[in-house]
Amino acid sequence: MAVITIAQVLQHAEQFERSLVEFYAKLAAETSGEGVRMLTDYMSRHRKRMCEALDKLSHDQIDAITSAPLRYDPKAADCRCFEKLDLPDDATASQVLDAAVILDECLVNLYRQVLSQPLEVEAIELFKSLVRLEQSDEIELKKIKAMDYF
Repeated sequence: MAVITIAQVLQHAEQFERSLVEFYAKLAAETSGEGVRMLTDYMSRHRKRMCEALDKLSHDQIDAITSAPLRYDPKAADCRCFEKLDLPDDATASQVLDAAVILDECLVNLYRQVLSQPLEVEAIELFKSLVRLEQSDEIELKKIKAMDYF
C-alpha cells in the first residue's frame, strides 16, 4: 500500500476529464450522424466538474485539502473505463449516452474510494460535491436518452 496526496487524485481525475474531451471530440469528428456529432460536442464542453467544485473553495482550503495524504491500493483504484468502450464509427446517440454514463460512473467510483478513507471535513465536502455533480450529469444523460432527443 502506497501513500499519495489528494492533489494526485485530482490530477488523475483532471487527466481523465481531458481524455473524455478528446474522446468525444474524436467521436464527433469520425461520425456521420448529425445527432451523435451534436451530442458529443455538447458533452465535450460540459466536462468541468472539478473546476466547478474547486471554485467554491478558498486557496487556503484547496492547499489544505490537496496536501492531505491517502492510502492507495493500486489494484483497488484502477479504472479502465476507456478500455471497456468499443463504440463503432457509426455509433448511435443511444450508444454514446450509454458510454457517457459508464464514464460518469467511473469518476463516481474514484471519488467514493477517496471518501472511504479518513479525511478532513473540507475534503469530504469536496468529494461529496464531485460525486453529486457527476451523479447529476448521469441523471441528465439518462433523461436525454429517455426523451430520445437525438
